[in-house]
Amino acid sequence: MYAMLLHRNGGGVMEIIINDKKFAFKPNESILDVARRNDIYIPTLCHLPKLAPVGACRMCIVEEANGNIIASCKSPAIEGARIYTHTKRLERHRQEIMKFLCINHPLECGVCDKSGECELQNKVLETKIPFQTFSAKQKQDDFLLFKNKIYDESLCIMCERCARACNQIVGNNYLRVITGGYASKIGLNEQNHCEDCDECVSVCPTGAMISQRFQYNSNAWELEKMPSSCTHCALGCYIVYEVKNTNQTTHISKNKKIYRSSTQMEFAQLCHSGRHHFINAPILQKDDSALQNAITAFENASAIRMGNQTTNEEALILTRLKDKLGVKLYCEDARVYKDFIHRLKSTSNAPIYAIKDVLKNADLCMSMASFIFDEMPVLKSQIARAITTQKIPYVCLHPIPDERLKKHQYIQYEVGTELGVIALMLAKFLKNSTPENEVADFIANLDIGYLSSESNVGEEEIENLATLLETSQNPVLFIGHELFYHPRATEIAYMLGLIEKHTRLKIIVLSPAGNVVGISLICSLDSDDGENKNVIGYRSDGEFCLNPVLENISYDENPDFAPKSDCAIPALTQLEATFVSTDYHLFPLAPALPYEGYDICDIAQHFGFKESFLVELTHQLPKEKGFQNIAYDDLQNQIDKNGEEIRGYPLVLKPFDTLKPSTLEPIDFLPETNGSICYTPQHSGNFLGFLSPKILGSKQFGITNKIASNQKVSFNIAGKEFRCEFVEKDYLKGMIAIFESSKYPISSQKYPYAKITIKQWNEDDKDNHR
Repeated sequence: MYAMLLHRNGGGVMEIIINDKKFAFKPNESILDVARRNDIYIPTLCHLPKLAPVGACRMCIVEEANGNIIASCKSPAIEGARIYTHTKRLERHRQEIMKFLCINHPLECGVCDKSGECELQNKVLETKIPFQTFSAKQKQDDFLLFKNKIYDESLCIMCERCARACNQIVGNNYLRVITGGYASKIGLNEQNHCEDCDECVSVCPTGAMISQRFQYNSNAWELEKMPSSCTHCALGCYIVYEVKNTNQTTHISKNKKIYRSSTQMEFAQLCHSGRHHFINAPILQKDDSALQNAITAFENASAIRMGNQTTNEEALILTRLKDKLGVKLYCEDARVYKDFIHRLKSTSNAPIYAIKDVLKNADLCMSMASFIFDEMPVLKSQIARAITTQKIPYVCLHPIPDERLKKHQYIQYEVGTELGVIALMLAKFLKNSTPENEVADFIANLDIGYLSSESNVGEEEIENLATLLETSQNPVLFIGHELFYHPRATEIAYMLGLIEKHTRLKIIVLSPAGNVVGISLICSLDSDDGENKNVIGYRSDGEFCLNPVLENISYDENPDFAPKSDCAIPALTQLEATFVSTDYHLFPLAPALPYEGYDICDIAQHFGFKESFLVELTHQLPKEKGFQNIAYDDLQNQIDKNGEEIRGYPLVLKPFDTLKPSTLEPIDFLPETNGSICYTPQHSGNFLGFLSPKILGSKQFGITNKIASNQKVSFNIAGKEFRCEFVEKDYLKGMIAIFESSKYPISSQKYPYAKITIKQWNEDDKDNHR
């Protein structure tokens, strides 16, 4: 490790002397970076490793050998410099700084939500301030309410962490610093979008930023922290569930509830969904009757349908049951993803790329067929950081223009014309290449004018994109799930593979949701025709369903769409198991809540399988698919002091089997889709919520359909009438609305855009409906 840190300057190792000891340092490291890496403590309040340093609090001051006092967070390490981190002089300075920070700070720690984890509170104790020698006129303090948060100016020490995190990490720039000396405070950029992720609350060192969801619910020191992995999308972010006993029953030792979720805020982030949509589920007891009914259902089943939130171990058991019982096994999300990525990567012979590694060096970023802001919010933030810090262009190709993500370009194509758009890209991107003869013939015979006019994508737009690609050394393209269900998905995947093969472009195929990647590797899947007769639904729908029982969720308004649970199984927050991220990295899930009912292992034992617990299967996951022979208890899940994620393991992947090249059929027709369109996104990211369902649309959409914002409407989906609220969103334009199905597990399992007829609905219609 030491050798890796050596930086030679004229043949010598660059070293700095801290507290009379020599330490090697890397270029561009600050004094604080070197000290922390070597376990030398320097106090800070405004500094976070994931944020650019500003030196606002001055707590990190150190003393140079010549007596100068400097801020270590902003001062670079210099060869031969001699630094002291704890001297009598520094101690006095830090005490004076703390006195200033506490001039008007209320001493109501007993009722402050931050008490027990307040960094200011800790620093007051640490600096041992003997008495307050400063005084100042009490200023008029404000309370600012926004998106389930309260900013209490009286508790703010102007470290600026919240505003910097919103800008540099989340990428929304909703918070801003209002400068004014002693009157400085935090304000809002209301023309920008707040996604209610509570990153500002997470990084605040005091109780100045308060979450109304958590306020007065619990003392911080009462909460037990349970590290796990977030399953709300396929990124697998590090998450910590904070739980305690509710004391609502006599069964106190088992009656736990999740009060909030967090992460290691120094290095990581959580999106709105990960932060707020944790699942509380009851303990349950063993129901012998339900277990026997489940066994009977499996004995009579013709197929098993898995949801995309099925873990690796559950998928392995269901695969074995498929072989044992001779039934079909469905998971359409995993099947179409597997077919698409296999076709693309076997054509290009390119590897699976890790998102962070590619974005770190990217000089051009594009995304297509993914509503990325809500599907994978943390990926959206990573792209926003690349736009800001690396000054790279970002081009989003999608039928729905989303104006929330600033500093980027949209190419808006018509619904259903993806085949034409990809063909345009193939023709323009490969114009200086020498593709295979049949590909060259296909390109030569394309009617560029027709494809451009029908897709509504100008030739000059694709030409400009081709120019950007030519001048880029490390371009990346993110491909979303909307292409997987396209009627000509195989040709689309093949054309994208040709683009990756003949250009510098790195293509990352985003997993639709949950554990789609793991399921696609473990299971041999059949094509699902949607028939439910004798079909078992496992974390999905079917004639007989095995689903978790969720607390405090009602389905009164749309009972036909409520998830059915004929036999209860654990929620993901009750499981010891694993899943695989879109980067093909295995992450462990840890149980935050207890569970005492039956699970799939109990059913499998009836059919001759010996495992009693899912974790007995973790080391048995198929090695030929890249899994390693590592037991669950040997998997790590932490972020170390330097911000390195030590979590699970990356799969060891073999190249995709070479497939016979696809036949590129002439594109004689692109569909026209007019009228009101409904987009049903994947149950992923911010779409995986547990609030009320709604239709999100533009002002134009509301006017055309003669509906007002916050009005109840009805429409048909999956052959049934669904009722919810229409909400007008100013960041949406045009005639495509988004169906945010919320707690209702509606999956289109098909191309996600469809014409709909929206009707007004009111309470008087209820009796008629029944």
